[in-house]
Amino acid sequence: MTTTPRRSSRTSRTGVASNAPPKSAVPSGRTAKRTGSKKAQKPAAKAAQKSTSSNLPSASSLLNNSQQTTDDWYKSPRTKKGYANYVKSGKSWLVDWTAEDRLDDEISFDAFDVITAETPLALRALTAYKCEHLERGFASAEGLRSAFKDYFERVCGCQGEFWRYNDHTKKWEGNPVHESNFKAYYESLKNRHNRTGTATQALPMLPSDLKIIMAYLDSEEAITYFTLTQRLYFKAFVTTAFTLWTRNDELINLQFKDIKFDQRSKTGIPYHEFSLIFRKTNKDPTKVQIYKVQADLAHPEIDCYTHTSTWKLHMEGLLGRPLSGGDYVFPAIASTGKLKFGECTSRSAFETLLETVVEKSNVMQGRNGKFTTHCFRRGGAQYRFLWAERKWSLKAVKWWGGWSSNENVGTLMRYLLDELMAYEEGFSDIMMDDRVVDRHETFMGEDESAPLCKADLVRLEGTLLAKLQGLIEKSSSSAGVLPVPSLSTQTHSRTRSKTPSAVPPRQPSPTPEPIQYTPQPTRIPETNTLDDALQYWEHGCPQKGLTVALKHWSQQFKSSDYAKEAVKLGNIRFVCEELITHYGRDFVAFEAKYPGLRRKFTMLMKAVRAERKIRGDTKSRNRRK
Repeated sequence: MTTTPRRSSRTSRTGVASNAPPKSAVPSGRTAKRTGSKKAQKPAAKAAQKSTSSNLPSASSLLNNSQQTTDDWYKSPRTKKGYANYVKSGKSWLVDWTAEDRLDDEISFDAFDVITAETPLALRALTAYKCEHLERGFASAEGLRSAFKDYFERVCGCQGEFWRYNDHTKKWEGNPVHESNFKAYYESLKNRHNRTGTATQALPMLPSDLKIIMAYLDSEEAITYFTLTQRLYFKAFVTTAFTLWTRNDELINLQFKDIKFDQRSKTGIPYHEFSLIFRKTNKDPTKVQIYKVQADLAHPEIDCYTHTSTWKLHMEGLLGRPLSGGDYVFPAIASTGKLKFGECTSRSAFETLLETVVEKSNVMQGRNGKFTTHCFRRGGAQYRFLWAERKWSLKAVKWWGGWSSNENVGTLMRYLLDELMAYEEGFSDIMMDDRVVDRHETFMGEDESAPLCKADLVRLEGTLLAKLQGLIEKSSSSAGVLPVPSLSTQTHSRTRSKTPSAVPPRQPSPTPEPIQYTPQPTRIPETNTLDDALQYWEHGCPQKGLTVALKHWSQQFKSSDYAKEAVKLGNIRFVCEELITHYGRDFVAFEAKYPGLRRKFTMLMKAVRAERKIRGDTKSRNRRK
């Protein structure tokens, strides 16, 4: 057996011995550096990759973030609150009716929580109760359907535009609002509303309407019923909404930092400069729309300049300080008629005030329809486009109203033109010879049958003379002859000259004189914690309208001046005295006596009152018989 010799590591595969050392034995300098750098880079790369992967969010956190964004921004807070009220009241109604056996065991009390075949039956019964028994309008049915559809989708997981039973899973699938019987009933309510309902058109509020309202607010009846604050508040609100064509949400969030008062133009005309951000068609905070508004003394019912100036002076008189940029222009009004500084008003609050003023002023007497918070925007746009002495172009209307540049012209024209014109101004007798000619029925308002008057002849004479003068000057200049004197100077003095006379400069409108106000105690802000009570008692809270500390009220004001705030003042006083006088500002001892109540002022107040009774520090009053 022949033994194969072992190949030496120094011998090549071809059998030729190699004198060079192996690469692994004697590496070159470049190879060694490259190998070392690779070995050093591997741990660093692994560490970087590990740190990067550790900073990445998990899938569950990403889903939670997306759900949070959806909850915050998919629907407005107002819509979510309305939906929640519909669902809450619907569940309460179902529990009450099933407890009284009014549904004959056909529907269980938890039909809105456990999705079964009873769920659409319960929803149909609830809708029938609202629309048939309580005789509510179709809007109630529409609100119920929208609210429960959203509730079934988000809370109960009912997805899909259908409603069917799955024989395999033995469960109902889809959304209960798509059940056939409920859909048929809902469409029937809509048809009944469209065919038998009385349309209450939302009217535009025009200057003629505002003139009636302003006259009423200055009457003795309004002075008796409304406070001065409410009347000045309403005047400033409606004139600003009418002038700027603001939507309700845009105006109630307006702050004084958005208004520059008493500015001057190049010719010296005073004006206020309003800055509006986040109009309905603008979501970019860097895009600000500027509105310059001067006084309109000829039309005081729409004079935004004067009414906002008066309102500003009134608020400063109530606060006893200049207004800051963070103060709301139209803060909320309490039931006592006093302002809630630091809190903007709500849509429903102003709607209530508007309905009261409209009803008492009788501005709607003999008319159909209603005024909503949108009436000022629509009325202001129609006035400037159709009725004002200086009418605006459609381009100016689109810019001033904050409409998108892509807004359809047809949609905008339907918005501007009064839809009630079809009912109030008909043309059924337009072919009758005895019809009084109206400016709307001829092109550009021309009336060919009207006889000529002296003014028409004077205008015709001036036009012909002007054209003749132009022809003479043209022919004279081409022939090299000096132009002849103007024929207009040889005509009767009543003929208009070709060159218009200089327009006298417009006098600047006078600014309203400052009004002197007697300092009055303001409304005490809402007290939620012990810290709130201490601040109000010792320092006040100017940003919320409380400029005078409560401990000084008895010295600076008469008790009759703050009679409506006396209960809140007394509650804050004896709680603060308990801490300051009885416990010597020892918060530790006070907390030990009243544990966990520092942020619960109502419960703290009751506990302090009970303790004072035990100590005999309070005097009991005899109850009236």
